[in-house]
Amino acid sequence: MFKRTFIFIFILLAIIGGLAFVKYQQIQQGMAAMASNTPPPSSVEVTEALKVNWQPRVSAVGTLTAREGIEVSNEVEGVIETIHIESGQPVKKGDLLVSLNDDVEQADLVSFEAQQELAQSLYNRNKDMWKKKSISETDYDNARSNLLVARANVTQTKARIAKKSIRAPFDGMLGIRHVSTGQYLPPGTRLISLQDFAQLYIDFAIPEKHLPDVREGLEVRLRASAYTDRAFAGKVEAVDSKVDETTRNISVRAVLDNKDGLLRPGMYADIDLLLDQPSESVVVPATSIIFSSFGNALFTVEEDESGQTVARRVQIETGEQRGDLVAVTSGLSGGELVVQAGANKLMNDAPVSINKEARLQQSHVQESQAQQSPAEAE
Repeated sequence: MFKRTFIFIFILLAIIGGLAFVKYQQIQQGMAAMASNTPPPSSVEVTEALKVNWQPRVSAVGTLTAREGIEVSNEVEGVIETIHIESGQPVKKGDLLVSLNDDVEQADLVSFEAQQELAQSLYNRNKDMWKKKSISETDYDNARSNLLVARANVTQTKARIAKKSIRAPFDGMLGIRHVSTGQYLPPGTRLISLQDFAQLYIDFAIPEKHLPDVREGLEVRLRASAYTDRAFAGKVEAVDSKVDETTRNISVRAVLDNKDGLLRPGMYADIDLLLDQPSESVVVPATSIIFSSFGNALFTVEEDESGQTVARRVQIETGEQRGDLVAVTSGLSGGELVVQAGANKLMNDAPVSINKEARLQQSHVQESQAQQSPAEAE
């Protein structure tokens, strides 16, 4: 009985050992096959890191304001007698906009003018009599004082009458009127907007670190959402005398001609403040950059010691982005081939194959951009 059991166990162990040996051989053969079969190179698109002349600029957002712009209102109360203008009408300085009823003031003027005439006669008579010493100096002074009071009443009444006629204080374009004929107006009622936008101010703020580079006369380019395909140019007119303590920004005002009337006060604008001289920058497509909290990087393509084309990871620092191109401030010197598509599947020193057609096409496009003037590139 014991002998049979021992033989059975021995046969079972022999079978298990044989199976394990066979499996071990299969695993070793598979590992050898994997070691001998290297993965095929990854196909990537590349482009050249170009050196281009980019004029330094500071980007900001701002608001357009009119050179002169007010909400026309009445200084004195009254009832509207006549409205002389229409909404959206251009006007010149001094044009009559609205007339308030001035019947009471006109009647007062007649009364005060009569008092002035009487006071003038009494003053002339007393003056002659005072010279002959037939009246006292006090009577002469009273006559003179009454004349001055009468004249002041006439002047005051004429001023009140003038305030009943509301006129344009400068040339400009009217907005939409908010009043009607016969309407009673308390003092300070908003009547209509008047804007002179033949020239516009561009008010924006930039970080204080750019203060040494900002001066009057620098060019400003702006784009408005209403005209996305057009850029407008202006000049810096003034820089604020202090830095905002909250934002650490400094306010800048530029001015631009708007004789064609395309832009209007209150519009939002994307602004580029162009600094003095263009500088040479190395630029690459934004798609070639791997952005990370540990630092930005990209892959360059070069040949290793064995002559095989491989991808090399390079840490870079990036600067300004314009369109699809990003400036590289450190890490590249220009002329390197960088991977612009397919970088997400690469590892350092990984073998790659270059898509020649994509490379030539992209390089041609970027060379065309590099040859443009700063104004055309915008």
